Amino acid sequence: MNTEPPEGDDLQRMLVSMKQNVLERATPRPKRHGRRVGIAIGVVGVLLLGAAGGGVALGLIPTSITAEPTPTASPSTEPTPTETPSGAPVVGQPTPTSTPSATPTSTRAPYSLSDPDTWTISGSEVGPIALGGEYTAETDDLDGVYTASDGCLNPNVVFWYPDDRNNPALTVVKGDDGTIASVMVGRNSDEVAGPTTAAGLGTGSTLTELRAAYPDLHYTEPGNDAAQPSDSPYGGWTTTVNGVFVSFRFPPVGSGERANSVWVSTVDQSPPPEFCG
Repeated sequence: MNTEPPEGDDLQRMLVSMKQNVLERATPRPKRHGRRVGIAIGVVGVLLLGAAGGGVALGLIPTSITAEPTPTASPSTEPTPTETPSGAPVVGQPTPTSTPSATPTSTRAPYSLSDPDTWTISGSEVGPIALGGEYTAETDDLDGVYTASDGCLNPNVVFWYPDDRNNPALTVVKGDDGTIASVMVGRNSDEVAGPTTAAGLGTGSTLTELRAAYPDLHYTEPGNDAAQPSDSPYGGWTTTVNGVFVSFRFPPVGSGERANSVWVSTVDQSPPPEFCG
């Protein structure tokens, strides 16, 4: 026995057949016409509603209501461009930096205690000798390179003679408190090299070279710091280096064009005419 419920055309034919049977059986008599017609219509309506409702409810009657929904395309999301806030810093290209120029290499030889040519006249120092320092402590390094002479009648003046004749002589002048007040490099000779300033100037330098390096250079004589250039054997050209007088001494005018000694002092612009008199 087929228990499958009717579908499609079979169901329609069944409904039409049932309707016809009901109508045939409901042939009205004159007296009861209205009642039977109403019953027949009601029965047909119930059957139609019941069949349609039951079929749909049980899934027996296919209908377009149960059709699969048409797929809807999801709108594609495009990335929204972001704007840089007006207050945000703008990162630009790095600023190119210039390569620093190489510092010129000094041609000065490294400092050596035994070679006075490598000593510097800094104003406050002449090589290993510090002006203002205690005499014994500042001159003990000279032993082995220089020899002290006690032949001067002035106890505050000591001559130091070089063991090597190619080095300049030194004259060290003490103050009354025993500290070093002045140092003279060289002794009337422009042919012996020795300590120089940071500009590379010392004994053997010309007046033109000195004026180019020291615009404030001026002529001085012992006891006269504003003297006019003359043929005095005690004249020199003086400047100031680090607050200390540095005077380049020259022979009398017309007898030499190069400095023959350098006077460095915290007290006097020119050396005395005589150290021991």
